[in-house]
Amino acid sequence: MDFLESKVGKQLLIIIGIIISAIGINGFLAPADLLSSGLAGIVVILNKIFGVNQGLVILLMNIPIFLICKKYVDKEFFYSSIINMFIYSVALGISENLYKYIIIDDLMIQSIFGGILVGVGVGLIFKANSSVGGLDIVMATLKLKCDISIKNASLVINFFIICLGGILFGGLRAMYTLISMYLTSIFIEQAKDCFNKQKLILLISEKYNEIATNIMSATGKGVTFLDAEGAYTKVKKKMIYCVVSTSQVAKIKEIIYKEDKDAFVSINNIDEVKGGGFKEKRL
Repeated sequence: MDFLESKVGKQLLIIIGIIISAIGINGFLAPADLLSSGLAGIVVILNKIFGVNQGLVILLMNIPIFLICKKYVDKEFFYSSIINMFIYSVALGISENLYKYIIIDDLMIQSIFGGILVGVGVGLIFKANSSVGGLDIVMATLKLKCDISIKNASLVINFFIICLGGILFGGLRAMYTLISMYLTSIFIEQAKDCFNKQKLILLISEKYNEIATNIMSATGKGVTFLDAEGAYTKVKKKMIYCVVSTSQVAKIKEIIYKEDKDAFVSINNIDEVKGGGFKEKRL
């Protein structure tokens, strides 16, 4: 975890993400006339129509996007994205003929694996608090300034790419592209938030003091007592409120049920948490 927060760790994540994404585009999506998400999808369309080099065109199209988004993102994100844009352009250019070595003649397999690979690749880059420019930096801007999730922004932006792709490549290709892009949006979120997921635990027990003490001792996380009252019984009780990492849930459940087998426990996913020792999720 600490290594991934270092500059070397982040750049390693970015390089891995770029490679995975390039494989997804040139190994699965492009040879099947399926579109990738974002600017890469637009470039695939231009490549099919005009035969342009994908790496060069994606570089040129990024210039106005960076100029527009510069004032909305922090300097580290902005300059890192510029560097990664060049690396990504080179990776797409080098891997343009990758389809010759990955011979698959099945649209479903190509759409599924292409979408997953692009999603994982882009998600890892976002996890390193960076992007490769293009529409990714637009999605990051929408997240930072409007709190629109990366997944939702991706689906909305890519809807228009699907429509254009449907006109050029036919309705069947468009439908398979829709499958691919949906998977891309899902796996962007999964990869972006890997190793950084939290759970909210709410529990009611007569042994709240013992359970709270053991949770704090075992996990190093704080807990909060909330006053609760049964609507039917009118009995006043203490509720424990605690936010922990996903990896700690099993240990906490063990602590709870060791003290009180009849404890009422609710465990919920959390999209975002800030403060209390938790690292802020930027994207």
